[in-house]
Amino acid sequence: MPAEFGATPWGRAWVRTIESTSTAGPNALLPRARTLARNTTTVVAAGTGHVEADVAVSGEVCRVRIDLPVWPDETQAEAARLVAKAMAEHRGMAAGDLPDMLEADFRRHAISIAVRLEEQHSGCTCRARPRPCVHILATIYALAQLVDERPALAVELRSATAKVTVAADPDWVVLSDLDPAGFYGD
Repeated sequence: MPAEFGATPWGRAWVRTIESTSTAGPNALLPRARTLARNTTTVVAAGTGHVEADVAVSGEVCRVRIDLPVWPDETQAEAARLVAKAMAEHRGMAAGDLPDMLEADFRRHAISIAVRLEEQHSGCTCRARPRPCVHILATIYALAQLVDERPALAVELRSATAKVTVAADPDWVVLSDLDPAGFYGD
């Protein structure tokens, strides 16, 4: 069974930022954060240099914002070159998808996809003292799921110039656009 969080190398890079093996012991907040990510975390916005989410807990919504540093210009240029090369070699990929081998190319060129907790600037409307709080951790898990679903987001988060998304799949239909009566018949 594939991992729920970090099923691809792209999402796994984000999961590693909070499930670090270099700490003295496991973070006791992680099981609760995974539950919140599964059930009550909604990523409201994710784009160049930031992630925003709403995490509902016991009827209260905590708003989370995580600011991420973008890559320096030379790193952005190298990342764009690697993405272009990979997309040329893998024509016909779905919108927002990137080949897994590209993540390995990024690592070989010392291009970090995810941002370590120490480098993130995060805030939450909760009153919890320890940072990162469970809501911030849940947001990172939810982000890892989004990145698993659409790996191009991993590049877009770190690059001010990223344009890796290809044209939308013409066979993709948003469910809310369907009329149930017309779809299933009378």
